[in-house]
Amino acid sequence: MERDIINKLNNFKDKHILVIGDFILDAYVDTQCERLAPEASVPVLDITKTTYSLGGAANVAYNLEKLGSKVSLLTVLGQDDNSKKAIQLFKSNPQKSLYLHFSAEDQTLCKTRIHKDGQLLYRLDEGKHLTLENDQMDLFLKDLRELYLKCDAVYIADYNKGAIHYKVIDLLEELKSMVYKPIVIDSKNYLQYRNIQPCIIKPNYKEALELTHEKAHNDRIKQAPYLTDKLMEISKAKLVALTLDKDGVYVSRRNGSQFHIETCQVEVQNSSGAGDIFLSTLLLNHLVEIDDINAAKIACQAASIGIQKEATAHCTWEELKASLIQESGKVIINSENLAELVKIKGQDKTVVLTTGCFDIFHSGHATFLKQAKEQGDILIVGINIDESIARLKGPDRPVNTLMDRMEVLKALSYIDYIVPFGDQDDTPISLIKTIKPHVFVKGEDYQSTVTPEKKTLMSLGIKQVFIPLVPHQSTTKIINRVQGNTINLKKIG
Repeated sequence: MERDIINKLNNFKDKHILVIGDFILDAYVDTQCERLAPEASVPVLDITKTTYSLGGAANVAYNLEKLGSKVSLLTVLGQDDNSKKAIQLFKSNPQKSLYLHFSAEDQTLCKTRIHKDGQLLYRLDEGKHLTLENDQMDLFLKDLRELYLKCDAVYIADYNKGAIHYKVIDLLEELKSMVYKPIVIDSKNYLQYRNIQPCIIKPNYKEALELTHEKAHNDRIKQAPYLTDKLMEISKAKLVALTLDKDGVYVSRRNGSQFHIETCQVEVQNSSGAGDIFLSTLLLNHLVEIDDINAAKIACQAASIGIQKEATAHCTWEELKASLIQESGKVIINSENLAELVKIKGQDKTVVLTTGCFDIFHSGHATFLKQAKEQGDILIVGINIDESIARLKGPDRPVNTLMDRMEVLKALSYIDYIVPFGDQDDTPISLIKTIKPHVFVKGEDYQSTVTPEKKTLMSLGIKQVFIPLVPHQSTTKIINRVQGNTINLKKIG
């Protein structure tokens, strides 16, 4: 992905999101089964571990924080043991600004998932709906009015559990008419929000069918444009992101573009919260002015990162940025992108840089690079582009093109990243200044030479290591041997 788009992710930290919605406490119970109960001949599940995490609107706030933004959470809890557990979790994660209101009679919503050997067996739900007394509702609305004026956007997480009262919707409509703020909505009933005219809504396929009263279609992607048009009519939303599970996401903008984004095929550990990641990332992308297509791609990438984790899914800013930079694999074309990736992934690790042409790859190269890797944890290979080699070695070089040479290096397991250089300067000086490795490796034949980069290495405090070369192995010698031999080719057959 282009660097200017990736750089816009840095602006996530400047955005303040108000999250309003239903709080859910997620409980995960790991069990094992080794016997049957004698009284009923049913399996006995022995609990091995129980963990709790913030779900619902709190998980949305958690994901927005992990993506780097400031967050205020306005939600409702009961007055029970699950409420106490929730407050303890909030205390252990104090970054967000909390505005908690309490229902006098109702239970805090809790979803308990029981697993055996990683397989979900049952889900047990506590609590159905929370209501606030009139005085508590007045305080809730007072907080909403004050927080709205301070935030950059509003995220409504409506699970139809009571936090989003009709008075909340009416007040948002009033506030938006006075001061525009983007409002994104995740709900099971978008009709009630049509007067707000949301910036983005994110129904899934099942919800879309229920809202539009349509029947399921064998080709969901083909049906998607019709469904999103009807959803825009129902909700008055500016943009609809229709999630289609394994079939990806179909995005439609009112009087604008329509497109389909395929999802990455990854191992799913837990899909709970994937939609929250997607919409959270999509909102932040919108706020930092990333175009719709790239915004949807980035949001899908964030969701794919999240669902590979155990418990409730989440994606951090660092993980997302590193993933976007590294989407092409080992080869990172832009050295500044590589520097950013190394900064994220190279914490507490020794970064090693070496450079060369690596034209006709031979055993000397293989041995040299393997020993270079032994100098640290992350090995980066800077490789001269074709034009640079021609300037250094003469017009008959390189023998192999840059793409062919990089393809060979990609196959080596001990190389972590490859970056081309030499478009303006044939020395590795600019590469060293950009990446700032801990160790710079050269062959021992350079040990007695004052190299162009030596002054830069010393000024930056970078250690230089010289590695012994394999005797009689060099690209030039191989070329000379080939040119010095007469090769007779016989026709076969």
